[in-house]
Amino acid sequence: MNKRTTITNEKSIARINTGKNAEAAAADFLQANGHTIIARNLRLGHLEIDLLATLPNTNLLIVIEVKARRAGTHAPELRVDWRKRRHLIMAAQMLLSRRMFRGKQIQFDVVAVEMDQLQKPQSLRHIPRAFDANLFQ
Repeated sequence: MNKRTTITNEKSIARINTGKNAEAAAADFLQANGHTIIARNLRLGHLEIDLLATLPNTNLLIVIEVKARRAGTHAPELRVDWRKRRHLIMAAQMLLSRRMFRGKQIQFDVVAVEMDQLQKPQSLRHIPRAFDANLFQ
């Protein structure tokens, strides 16, 4: 294995670990604030939902995108661009076609996690109703 491959693999592993740490922190935060996490890293064909949650006494199915960045850089939530929103909407439509989710209302949230130098969560922002699927119809 050459040096370039090793560095690339180390960066990929670090990025995966950062994402896992951010998603775990987001899930813990949401659960502490009343959400029930029903799925993590849910694959629907080529699409993925980071976290899928519900709130008690509601008809909501909450699709949550988690974005992480090093503290002091651009806000992580800015990385949820139109393409990512479209993919999340497509994934939500696939979910709603399943019997167990029929009749549910969809909400799209974003959790922005800022990481410290050791890639540990430093701060977290939950943005409920971050975007509306109707904007894409």
